[in-house]
Amino acid sequence: MGAYDFNFDLPPGVMYAPSPDRVRALQALMPPGPFSFAPPVTDRAAWSPWQTHPFSQSILKAARELAAQPYPDLTDAAFLDCLAKEDVTHINVVVQVVRKRQVAFLLAEAIHDTGEFIAVIGDDLRKLAALRTWIHPGNDLKRLNFDLKTVEPDLGVVHYLANLAETDFILGARLPADVRALILEQANLRVFQPLRQRLETGRDVFWCIGVKHNWNAAYLACCAEAATALLPSAADRAYWLAFAESLVRNSRDGYNDDGVCVEGVSYWSYSFTNYIALSESLRMATGGVIDLLDEPKMARASRFADEMELQPGVFPTYADCVLDVQPVTWTRLWPHNRRGTPAHAVEPAAAGTDPFAGMILQFAVEPLLWMFRTNDPRRPQRPVLAPGLRSWFEASSLLVCRPSPATKRKLSASLLGGHNGVNHNHNDLGTFTVVLDGRTLVLDPGMEIYSFRTFSIHRYDSPLLNSYGHPVPKVAGRLQEAGPEWRTKLLAKEFTDDTDRVVFDLKPAYDVPALRRLEREFIFDRRGDGSVTVIDRVEFATPSAFESALITLGQIDVQGSKIRLSDGPAVLMAEVSIDGAPLEISTETIDQPPNPKRIALRCGGEVLKATVKAVLRPA
Repeated sequence: MGAYDFNFDLPPGVMYAPSPDRVRALQALMPPGPFSFAPPVTDRAAWSPWQTHPFSQSILKAARELAAQPYPDLTDAAFLDCLAKEDVTHINVVVQVVRKRQVAFLLAEAIHDTGEFIAVIGDDLRKLAALRTWIHPGNDLKRLNFDLKTVEPDLGVVHYLANLAETDFILGARLPADVRALILEQANLRVFQPLRQRLETGRDVFWCIGVKHNWNAAYLACCAEAATALLPSAADRAYWLAFAESLVRNSRDGYNDDGVCVEGVSYWSYSFTNYIALSESLRMATGGVIDLLDEPKMARASRFADEMELQPGVFPTYADCVLDVQPVTWTRLWPHNRRGTPAHAVEPAAAGTDPFAGMILQFAVEPLLWMFRTNDPRRPQRPVLAPGLRSWFEASSLLVCRPSPATKRKLSASLLGGHNGVNHNHNDLGTFTVVLDGRTLVLDPGMEIYSFRTFSIHRYDSPLLNSYGHPVPKVAGRLQEAGPEWRTKLLAKEFTDDTDRVVFDLKPAYDVPALRRLEREFIFDRRGDGSVTVIDRVEFATPSAFESALITLGQIDVQGSKIRLSDGPAVLMAEVSIDGAPLEISTETIDQPPNPKRIALRCGGEVLKATVKAVLRPA
């Protein structure tokens, strides 16, 4: 994604504009006026009870702190400076602060209704409206938007608008008329007019509409949310709902049939949160007739984070995932708490479960959905059944192994196959993760700090994104290739209460003509203290170099053929052996945050055939 995302023209006869019949059908089901996930500020019976809630107190504190600060440096000059330096760091920081101000001021004013933040809401809006463009500079490298040659509403633009639309709907009775008029003017200028023109001509269609990653659900959800809360015309509101309904298929296609979000756990939180938002927009608009969560694949997708949990609060960081990722709490709880959810098969969530935890307060939709679209927002429910010994995702070749209750130590592991052409891809086929007592000792290093390079043709120059920075083989000096044609093949799988065993053919992941065979066998053993065994079997037509690897952020102590990996009290011993060559072990720190350490398990000299085996046990 990113390097090859371009606007496009639709073929003759293909239309992205919604069907007039569908627009009329939705309009007939919709409420007569604009609507939102939350009631207007004048409904004090709904808003005032939140005044004593801890979340409200944190919001009021944040709003007052933000109001006391200068407006963020989101300016035309900052935009140009970003392009000149080819560095998005500054812009990425300030846009988050702008959105946080939007949400904090809206919620603080709606809950407390004192007028304290009305003036700053108007001032912030006028500063935003004065910008030449709202698009992110990374999406305007040729300055077409900045130079006013086009108007492209990217994801950042529609997020601004969704927050503003909620502000207009909820606080409308308290806002000056000129502020409300400016919100509607900016909505049409920045989003609805240019986007509708593209949809109805089929020319220069903004690329994110057709993608199958997190942008699609987020983009459509924001458009639907903004339209239903803001636009005075019922026909226009129905138009944008029909647009979102028809194209959300791309978001669904971004999940594998087994419910896996190939973009990783971090992006599942963002993607599925927005899928929920669009689902609720359509559910509210149609009185429950349309429910995007009412299909088996997306029901599986809703459980993705739960099924990926290795140990409480510990997840594998595959794809562009932050280390120590914590999926958004309310998103995980949503299927069991949304209005209309049956009460069976759930129980009260654990004491201290905070559905507001993890809300980054840049998107008003998150707190509004939980506060006003759940059965009992103050008493969240959770599923009765906990994850089992394993989660196996057949379509994705993804395995998550958990200890049995009888295991003395809490050892967990995960293994990933599939192909190297997924969204937010890393070239990491065969990668694995090992967790001991809550500490991840062998890992995928997760996402790099985003830069201009990250989503360009130079993406895989990064050792965090190419296979060098992952615990996978280096074959005849070559790393894995990028693209969907480079993949694994499942050769065997055996699951019992004691052991899980999977064998992948890794040969199709490498462009090495001399490579005849490369198989990775992965064995997770729950007996005793538990163990993880990884065996690589390789054969060449001509003698070639071969090495496997371990990746860690822990401390390393190499003792002959044994490697001690430690992180605080958690200690893992890896015993390494090679059949067919002498064993060479070397360590290297990758010079890129978070600076993981790569432990090479190398065949001494070139080989025709070799087996590299690593057995990892708690110490």
